[in-house]
Amino acid sequence: MPTAPSPNPNKLRSLQVRIVLLTYLSYFFYYFGRKYLGIITPSLIEEGVLSRTQIGLIQTGYLSAYAIGQFVSGALGDRFGPRLLICIGMVVSGLAALSIGLFPAFGFVLIAFSINGLAQSTGWSNNCKLMSSWVPHGQRGRVMGIWMTCYIGGSLLANAFAGYIIGSYTWQHVVFINGAILLLIGVIEGIYLINRPEDRGHSIPRRESTSDPEKQKRSSFYQMITHPVILIYGGTYFSLKFVRYTFFAWLPLYLVETKGFAKDISAYVSTGFEIGGIIGLILGGYFADKYFVSNRGRLAWFAMLGVTLCLFAFRGLAGGGLWVIVFTLAAVGFFLFIADSVLSGTAAQDVGGAERSASATGVVNGIGSLGGILAGILPIWLQQKYGWDAVFILFIVLSIAATLLLTPVALRKEITKS
Repeated sequence: MPTAPSPNPNKLRSLQVRIVLLTYLSYFFYYFGRKYLGIITPSLIEEGVLSRTQIGLIQTGYLSAYAIGQFVSGALGDRFGPRLLICIGMVVSGLAALSIGLFPAFGFVLIAFSINGLAQSTGWSNNCKLMSSWVPHGQRGRVMGIWMTCYIGGSLLANAFAGYIIGSYTWQHVVFINGAILLLIGVIEGIYLINRPEDRGHSIPRRESTSDPEKQKRSSFYQMITHPVILIYGGTYFSLKFVRYTFFAWLPLYLVETKGFAKDISAYVSTGFEIGGIIGLILGGYFADKYFVSNRGRLAWFAMLGVTLCLFAFRGLAGGGLWVIVFTLAAVGFFLFIADSVLSGTAAQDVGGAERSASATGVVNGIGSLGGILAGILPIWLQQKYGWDAVFILFIVLSIAATLLLTPVALRKEITKS
């Protein structure tokens, strides 16, 4: 049945703008709870606080908890609403950062950063649910394309901010300041977010579900964890997240060791990856609505081809100078973040709809995060045994495999709502 129009369209638009801005702010600053470890890694190793193997295990603990949390957080968000999950997640993540600065022993950091993984997992699926609840399907590609710059912008500023602090002060200053910021933003989100337009007497157009009534009776999580398209998106995202999280965790160290860059310069150079991603997200969101609205997974397939070609180029040109490295990193980021944002955002939202979008995005991100787990220890093991080139060969193999996996979905004319 058609959705009744809202009684006050201007008020609805005002609330939509409010939610878009608040969710953007939220996920932007979630990155202040995860990126700092990669930036402070060279200092932790240099000062003998932690070894690189210990840091790899800490990253693995974080990513394992993050993967488990994605499934749980998405299901909880669909059941209880995203506002509470986001508030709790940001506050706990902030407390974890503060505790790491106070007690930097390996065992404690491993536990604290793993708890941080659970807290960080509340961010994506629940913010995506808010966006699918407040933004109509036909406008979601463009809005999400711009909105998704939050995780590139957040990553970019988190790198630059931590790089500036560590260049002028100490690694402890990085975790203390980032933790305080997360606490503040978490409280703001808990006060001002609104779960659904219906909670304020408004409504927006919804697509009708294509599932039979018996399937509709099943839980949102069960419907999404058994949906073949969602599983394909998740499998493709497995490869993407391995590449992205390896860049996040180890790119600064790679630049220090192979290029001889200073620690602060390596932090700045690594932002080329995110700069390319910002451009890709905005253009990708536009194309998603204009040319791929019936099957946004097809856009991800084209982007995966670009990722594969650019990884070949980065490997071939990695011996170049600083600006060659920045440019090739930006090219990888451009295509990778188009595919990343489509699979984990708009394409998954299209399958789940507003009612099940937290579970849909949670399942895709949960499966993808299984690949992210490997980014904690596998890259540094490969580097120590075979050198950094082996890591990039693995990137290329995974990218080709992901493109092939996504091909059957890309060939479909339309992807319908579950």
